[in-house]
Amino acid sequence: MIHFLSVIEYTMFIPQHLMKNAAEYENEPAISWKNDAGAWETMTWGEYNADAMNIAKSLIALGYEPQENVSIYSYNRAEWYTCYAGGQIAGGAVVGVYHTCSPEEVEWVVGNSQSRIVFVGDNPMDGGDKSKMPVHRLHEAMANLDSVEHVIVFDGVDIPDHPKMMSWSEFYSKGNSLADSVVTERADAIKGDDVASLIYTSGTTGNPKGVMLTHRNFEFELDAVAEIFSYEQGEKYVSWLPLAHVFGQLVDCGYCVRQAMHMHIVDSPIHAVDYAKEVQPHLFIGVPRIYEKIYSNVKAALDAKAILRILLKIPVINGKIKGKLKTKIGLANCRFAITGAAPINQDILRLFHSLDIPIFEGYGMTEDTAGATLNSPKAMKIGSVGKAFPGTEMMIGEGGEILLRGDHVMKGYYNNPEATAETIDSDGWLHTGDVGKIDDSGYLFITGRMKEIYVSSAGKNIAPLVIEETMKSIPIVSQCFLVGDGRKYCSALFTLDAGAIIRDKFGKDPNHIPKDPAEQVAMLEELGSSIEEFTSSDEVRAEIQAAVDELNGQFSNPEQLKKFTILPRDLSVDHGELTPTLKIRRKQIRENWAAEIEEMYADA
Repeated sequence: MIHFLSVIEYTMFIPQHLMKNAAEYENEPAISWKNDAGAWETMTWGEYNADAMNIAKSLIALGYEPQENVSIYSYNRAEWYTCYAGGQIAGGAVVGVYHTCSPEEVEWVVGNSQSRIVFVGDNPMDGGDKSKMPVHRLHEAMANLDSVEHVIVFDGVDIPDHPKMMSWSEFYSKGNSLADSVVTERADAIKGDDVASLIYTSGTTGNPKGVMLTHRNFEFELDAVAEIFSYEQGEKYVSWLPLAHVFGQLVDCGYCVRQAMHMHIVDSPIHAVDYAKEVQPHLFIGVPRIYEKIYSNVKAALDAKAILRILLKIPVINGKIKGKLKTKIGLANCRFAITGAAPINQDILRLFHSLDIPIFEGYGMTEDTAGATLNSPKAMKIGSVGKAFPGTEMMIGEGGEILLRGDHVMKGYYNNPEATAETIDSDGWLHTGDVGKIDDSGYLFITGRMKEIYVSSAGKNIAPLVIEETMKSIPIVSQCFLVGDGRKYCSALFTLDAGAIIRDKFGKDPNHIPKDPAEQVAMLEELGSSIEEFTSSDEVRAEIQAAVDELNGQFSNPEQLKKFTILPRDLSVDHGELTPTLKIRRKQIRENWAAEIEEMYADA
């Protein structure tokens, strides 16, 4: 197979950028996090690099070899960053394992990647349930992971009784006898085509595949991003995207290191906006679900206080009100906010931009190192996902499929040449599986995903993503899942937003409503109500029906919703219906709610 490669040769990679920061900004803040008492703790660039070097030494002491894979099974924490850097400094590749992975998923990722060494931390959303804690899930999988020789448990995590598990302090001391030169020699030997990270796809269908991303892939991508926007040393960023995700790694472990930004680690994904309010970051990365929540609260505030809309039209007052609103949602200092992973409602983008909040939609996938296109202040078209990154080739192939080519395209799938050949053709084009169009100005528009295009019983092609995103604009709605493949008409499963119910039906301040959906449901009960009262309410159904009737006008007759069902609970990661980055898993949703779906077609 011929793989497209540029002639660019990079001399610095993420490990070298970290070492450079340690030399230039030794005592400047690199990473901050909150301790158990809620106080901020900070690691400097000098400490960051020293920790990474020590971890690299300890890995080498355990027999870690160049181009070996090491797994990290945890949500974001300081050790995630230092272990990531340490694994790469020692010449190997890092495998991120989502903190929400089940024992079966952990067994697959760790086993398939042939990791002999696994770092394990915590899942901030475990609710104290041992069965959801990474260390206990890994312990359950260990019986089938004969290749694993060492499990290193991060500080503060209980260590199950297992001969292969060791404490953080025990591991950290392993490399004490090794000289720095042993590590620097490894770092100096890194080549552009060496695998830097092995990232497993979300596995919406079948077992996840390990995407091999090289140091060249990351540097190419970081160069492209730097041409679109740049930051100064010390400017702030809030880290909430799971570091097992490609975008989390690219920004947190790559871009923020290159730019020497000050990262603030969120203690749980559901607190991303709360941390933004406190930190007021200069860069914010989100997914549509995050921005939908912000939009819902801002729009509710504007609708409730008509005077605000009037005052916003007065130039003298306009700036002050916008400033207060931006501060209230945590984006007062934000110079660049990015949304991706799924389509976003255009109304959200318009509202944010009307408030001078620079949010830009982009497009990419794990296989192209996260990004391929992006809107920007200099090139912006709402509804599109922007123009191709510098150095990226893009074209529309057979069936409208988006094809990409460039040095950000993966090396291939780990130990899976067949799948690699199906995805990257002989000319180096990455077949994305997404359907779209490119306008005359070079802007890319996503129209659907090839595997997710529904074909009605009448033969009409229907793209669910746009319809779902439009229906999610209904204030009380949390999620919308379109049904229609092989059916006479389209229908939908709706879930309700407990936080919106508390805000709109009980008049509570959004700032005083918990972010955790389970806590929101509990708050409803404290208010003398329940989520079931609303999911089964004729009044709520009528409210949603009226909104559906209005929104249906945006679509052709075959695309319009003829029926819908309100589910008794929201979709969740725990039930396998959402990925850790909050994208829906269609196959699992169909399985979990098969009876409810069939009921909508009982008389069809």
